[in-house]
Amino acid sequence: MISKLDIRPKLELTAIGRTEGFQNVTLRPILKLQHDIFILMYRNWAEKHRVKLVSINQDEFSNILENSFSRNNVVKNQLLGIVIGQFTVNEFEEYKLESSEYNKRIFTMIKKRLFDSFEELKS
Repeated sequence: MISKLDIRPKLELTAIGRTEGFQNVTLRPILKLQHDIFILMYRNWAEKHRVKLVSINQDEFSNILENSFSRNNVVKNQLLGIVIGQFTVNEFEEYKLESSEYNKRIFTMIKKRLFDSFEELKS
């Protein structure tokens, strides 16, 4: 039987400390695995909110992205659910210990990933 760990991309990252280790060993591979879902979900959000991604520049997109994360808990919770749903039981136990810190890291990495994927989002 294939496990959740088997389907994740293998990343060669080093880490100092437990929190950074969880970020590099668990979170980053999950974010890479779920990249296409993040793109589709954000595109869907943009369409529902009548944000014309094709007609804005990257600076405007940066502002929209920040606002969508700061003002819209629905989007944040959906994105967070996409990540948490990929955790193993042990990973979830670790996540619970520092959930606020991990959530900040997750949102920062997703925003960066979406910003860096601006052209992909537009197409």
